Amino acid sequence: MIIAVCGLRVSGETAVSVQALVRFDVLILVTAVGDAVRSRRAQLAAAERRAVRAERTREEEARRRVTEERIRIARELHDVVAHHITLVNAQAGVAQYLVRTDAEKAYRALGDIKETSHVALEELRSTVGLLRQPDDAPLSLTPVPDLDDLDSLVESFRRAGMTVEVTRTGDRRPLASAAGLAAYRIVQEALTNTHKHAGTATASVTLAYGTEMLEITVADDGSGTAPPGLGTGHGLIGMHERAAAFGGTLTAGPCPQGGFRVHAELPFPSRPKDNR
Repeated sequence: MIIAVCGLRVSGETAVSVQALVRFDVLILVTAVGDAVRSRRAQLAAAERRAVRAERTREEEARRRVTEERIRIARELHDVVAHHITLVNAQAGVAQYLVRTDAEKAYRALGDIKETSHVALEELRSTVGLLRQPDDAPLSLTPVPDLDDLDSLVESFRRAGMTVEVTRTGDRRPLASAAGLAAYRIVQEALTNTHKHAGTATASVTLAYGTEMLEITVADDGSGTAPPGLGTGHGLIGMHERAAAFGGTLTAGPCPQGGFRVHAELPFPSRPKDNR
């Protein structure tokens, strides 16, 4: 209408011309409304597509986290079962040998079996407890092991007839809780592999505390042959994954002079900067 009135004042056109201008204005208005409706529909469609993508992303992230949690729990179960069953088997062999020659030592060996199996059950309860619902009653109050429990771990191998030496160098610093568990499991798995594959070999555990990371070395003087499935066994894969989860590295393989060696590097938590 504005265009029609302006056209009327400027040019003094007839009523027929004014009506033509009005129709033109209406056509422009209808076109503008149509464009606005299409634009709104396009915005709604785009918003719907974004919502669908976001939902799909959330579902994929949830599935990824579930898979990672399953792998973590499977790794824990493997480490607990492999370690303790290996010890129980060795202790049972010792008891079987001693029962005919030294009843007192055989009795103590049976006591070691009882203690080892009790610890295994407690750790299994703690691990399986990860699968329970938040409102379920706790299965066990056993604390998560870390490097503070290393001496007890080593002693369990010594009672099974294995010679293990432990060396600590540098200023001792704590790892994060989860990293401490990873370090403990790496040593546990390495010693378990030594006991299973190197027999009566002597093993050494070295903890070297540096300024930025902890270096863990577990070596033995056995035959030097790699455990079956090197690089594909659950134990070795688990050790690699544990180290990588905290930004560390792990290497494992035969030593040139004989024996087998596992070496891991785990970084310490970053210290807060002093802004003063």
